[in-house]
Amino acid sequence: MSLIHCLIRAPVMGGLFVTLALLVPPQVGHAQQPNAPPHYAVQNARIVTVSGRTIPNGTIVMANGVITAVGTDVTIPPAAWVIDGQGLTVYPGLIDGLTTLGISGSERPSRDQQGRPQSGPQPDAPFARGPEDRPATTSWLNAADELDAEDERIESWRNAGFTTAVTSPERGLFPGQAALINLGEGRPNDLVVRTPVALRVNFEKGRGSRGFPNSIMGVIAYVEQTFADAAHYGQAWTTYEGNPRGLERPDYDRAVEPISDALASGRLVMMPATWRREIDRVLRIGAEAGANTLVYGAHQGYEAADALAERNVPVLVSLNWPKRDEDADPEEDDPLQVLRFRDRAPTTPATLQAAGVPFAFYSDGIDCPGDVLMHAATAIDAGLSRDAALRAFTLGAAEIYGVADRLGSIEEGKIANVVVTDGDLFNFDTKVKTVFVDGRKYDVPEVEPREESRRGGREFEGRGFDRSRRCQMRRARPRSGWTATPAVADRGPVQSPDVMVIRNATVMTVTQGTIENGSVLIRDGKIVEVGQNVSVPRDATVIDASGKFVTPGIIDAHSHIAAESINEGSISVSAMVGIKEVLDPDDIAIYRALGGGVTTVNVLHGSANPIGGRNAVIKLRWGADADGLLFEGAPEGIKFALGENTKRERNPPRYPSTRMGVMDVIRQAFVDAREYQANWREYEQRRARGERNLIPPRRDLKLETLAEVLDGTRLVHAHSYRGDEILQLLRLAEEFGVTIATFQHVLEGYRVAKEIAEHGAGASTFSDWWAYKVEAYEAIPHNAALMTEKGVVVSINSDSGEEMRHLNQEAAKAQKWGGLSETEALKLVTLNPAMQLGIEDRVGSIEVGKDADLVIFDDHPLSIYAVPLTTIVDGHVYFDREHDIARRQALADEKSALLEKQQQQQQRQERVVTPDGPGQGEDL
Repeated sequence: MSLIHCLIRAPVMGGLFVTLALLVPPQVGHAQQPNAPPHYAVQNARIVTVSGRTIPNGTIVMANGVITAVGTDVTIPPAAWVIDGQGLTVYPGLIDGLTTLGISGSERPSRDQQGRPQSGPQPDAPFARGPEDRPATTSWLNAADELDAEDERIESWRNAGFTTAVTSPERGLFPGQAALINLGEGRPNDLVVRTPVALRVNFEKGRGSRGFPNSIMGVIAYVEQTFADAAHYGQAWTTYEGNPRGLERPDYDRAVEPISDALASGRLVMMPATWRREIDRVLRIGAEAGANTLVYGAHQGYEAADALAERNVPVLVSLNWPKRDEDADPEEDDPLQVLRFRDRAPTTPATLQAAGVPFAFYSDGIDCPGDVLMHAATAIDAGLSRDAALRAFTLGAAEIYGVADRLGSIEEGKIANVVVTDGDLFNFDTKVKTVFVDGRKYDVPEVEPREESRRGGREFEGRGFDRSRRCQMRRARPRSGWTATPAVADRGPVQSPDVMVIRNATVMTVTQGTIENGSVLIRDGKIVEVGQNVSVPRDATVIDASGKFVTPGIIDAHSHIAAESINEGSISVSAMVGIKEVLDPDDIAIYRALGGGVTTVNVLHGSANPIGGRNAVIKLRWGADADGLLFEGAPEGIKFALGENTKRERNPPRYPSTRMGVMDVIRQAFVDAREYQANWREYEQRRARGERNLIPPRRDLKLETLAEVLDGTRLVHAHSYRGDEILQLLRLAEEFGVTIATFQHVLEGYRVAKEIAEHGAGASTFSDWWAYKVEAYEAIPHNAALMTEKGVVVSINSDSGEEMRHLNQEAAKAQKWGGLSETEALKLVTLNPAMQLGIEDRVGSIEVGKDADLVIFDDHPLSIYAVPLTTIVDGHVYFDREHDIARRQALADEKSALLEKQQQQQQRQERVVTPDGPGQGEDL
């Protein structure tokens, strides 16, 4: 066992000093001497200051918890204990950017291979029936008030060189406020450096709440509503405190108070985001709330660095790199997207560094702190500079949390948090020798395990080894020589010409008849000429479509692809949630739909509640981000639902349980929205009259959405089956002056087609799906044709990621069974759904001035043999069958390479490495 050699200058009589060479044995547990002197000096050491130049051979002096001197020509005070640092390196103490250190009973939910939480609520947890119940919200908790200074993890982290950590409650959506603590000893209050330093937000409830919200859509809506409540709370109290006369005193809300304070003060608001789409989402939520956003997680930050840099949003990068779940089914096929994600995540820090994004590291549930540094070494292997890695553990973290004036670098006057090592911090075999926290010295014990305890895992248990020592005996080895596997280009357009001509095709325009041997000229994404005598510009890309058919892009009026969640079924009215907030641009169903000729989709909320959530009309721009999918200018909409889905039994029971109750819920929601409108109109009128001492009404995202329905600015798409309930909703809507935009499914629409037409509603139905539940028993394949004959604008939809790939053939069934003309049948999946969605001026037919959303078929599109060859969106070729076939082998090769690399990494992780030297260890 090696000994730490210290040179101590001790005062003797007459003011003389004697230098004594002491052999100080390593200490197990708390190494602080009970009567330790207040002054220390480390001399002859390499000193890495971080904030300035590295000193090859220097001295650092610490007194009373503060660095008093550092440099090459430093006078050591007589009272200082002197440590000979020959061959040693001195670093600033490391900072773990987000932990639960010192907080007992912390909860870390299990996650699936994509990082999504898998833990469910406890059976006896409180049941929330809406945002007003403040589900999973304990924002008033301050980590500084919850500290347990005896947490054994503190010593473990300190022995690995960590002197400081940001610790936070982690349970719930608003779990509380984070504190920055030093990892020393003493009373809990003695550990606190600054509090609060941030407000923490999560997008998972944990196990402490049931009911609302039960989807990521609901979680986002709740977070947005809470931020809106916090803004209103601050405004109300500011107005009241300024002049309380004549004003009703606002209620005190301990849940909202700290959130309001964080927004008003500009304190950091930490929000988690792993994938690029989640990072974009957090940036939007933070901007709308006026929050000083800090993103944590960010494993796919390699794709979001520019967006983060543009907004100057700092990032905490999780060092718990994604990997395959050890308990995963060995036969499970990992998608290429997930394999790429795991492979590239360690490149995120280097990408952020290159983009100038402020970032720091955090351990994110890594059990052994020594592994944290080795995971950082993986990021170094992936391109991050060593200086940047060190900064992310020190000054970078201190700057993010606003404590760079006291922590993060070795400078005179800063807190004496110092780490002494025997080599480069990120080398595999480097050992931490001594740690100073607040100027107190902790010698790190060198662990020499007994021979019978060299094996890892459970064999350590019960043999006198504490957590700290077990972690010292284990250390993950970084991926030496690791590089990211090159990715095959499989996103974005195949071709993006400014000018394109499709020649010699049968062009089925839908509105202008069918043109034999016709051509379509496209410029800058728009159709500029259609006919038989279209001239071909010199710079045009020409597609020869001889013997082929060109149609408008297919539009699916009812789909659930490209969304992370579909239903917020915990409550009867969830108008505050929206599909836009959970769009998933990585959903492979987008590309598969393009392969079926689909170019535009109406992504709807599910049918779990009488009033569901807001929809999203998207264009299938494969490779775009979530915002890039949105159909610009498409009218906003919302999903309503009738029938069995909304009234079925639930646990706990949820009103309504009858069709009568469904109508009652919708009526009451309209009544509440009308009152909400009236309150805001009264407020605006009073302001217009010059009144200034007013508190505005609380913004309610649910009622705000329904008010838009009443105003006619938001379309209603209503899930329905039976004729009687369709009539019920028609009458209820007319009672409030609302026009239903479409009835979805509407399988008994043929029975009430006259009433639907008179109301002005559309109908989006299935071609021949029926009998899959009781209320679908009366469906007939003639439904679309019969409603069309009565003057209803009808579309055929899919409600299925598979069905949508052959909607052209589904439309053909209406021609077979109902006798519709060729054009009428084609309209069912082109112009008619465009009319229902209010986008017919842009898409749905081949006309000059419209968007160049087109499909080239190898046969008549209403034929069972028709295969889409090319799909064009906004003039860009997003699917080409020949190109797709040619690319398949390259994608298969990339996946094989990633799987092989993953297998090699798993084999490395199955070994435990002991401190005897790099590369040694026993198989677990």
